[in-house]
Amino acid sequence: MDLTISLSHVLAYLALAFAIAIPQFRRPAAAILAIVAVLTGITAMTGDSTRTLETVHTYAGYEGSAMEVSMVSFPTGSFTAEGWLWAMPFAAFAALWLIILLSLKERPVKSPWVLPLLFAWTGLATWLGQQAYAAPSMLVQPIGIDRFLWPAGLSLCLVASKSAKSLLAVLVTIAAGITLGRLPVAFFSQYASDQALGTCLDIHTIRDIVNPMTQMQFEPRLEIGSSQQQFWLIWLEHIIFYPAVYLMSLFGIGFGTYMFHKHADQPA
Repeated sequence: MDLTISLSHVLAYLALAFAIAIPQFRRPAAAILAIVAVLTGITAMTGDSTRTLETVHTYAGYEGSAMEVSMVSFPTGSFTAEGWLWAMPFAAFAALWLIILLSLKERPVKSPWVLPLLFAWTGLATWLGQQAYAAPSMLVQPIGIDRFLWPAGLSLCLVASKSAKSLLAVLVTIAAGITLGRLPVAFFSQYASDQALGTCLDIHTIRDIVNPMTQMQFEPRLEIGSSQQQFWLIWLEHIIFYPAVYLMSLFGIGFGTYMFHKHADQPA
């Protein structure tokens, strides 16, 4: 059941991405959000009375005595809560976006900044709330923040590609939007690490990562709380590496969308 709920949340985020950019998708997306929120609530209410979640942060390193670099899931903390509470963050997220989608009606979204970035930031708040209320691990840790940040970037990409006057404008808008969408993630990761909050974004106890330039562990080991540790595990990851990865996929979609709208009215 956890897998079903996890996949339904991914579907809801993708539906919302298209609904922001394409008015015809708004009613179906609103229905999907409502159904997923209800399904999540029923699952939470009929589950265990108390839940515990072990959070992990995934990074590139050597696991155990392995000789090859792999993705290591490092435990960062533990949360315990009443069993029904973990459904509440997504219920609040769905309620907010139901109101927004229904109020938009068929009006096109012209700005690529407001709603796509609101999507990214409310998705982050939902994800963190799910951890605090000990949601099923499959709901918060596989894929992690990409389950909502990539769809948010997709909505920004689709809106920007329809209104931009040049491909350069599409590229700059997508790149800036992706970075702004992830910026609160980086800030919260630094705060969570400084305060040892224990979420998936808390990296303060991780020391043995692999230098991406040399594919070797840092010698000496990273110091806990050091600026070097936070650069490699927070700022490089969220402000440089993943925005670049997102840009490679989203700009391709943006290019296709831009060319489609640019030539849509031209005779064949």
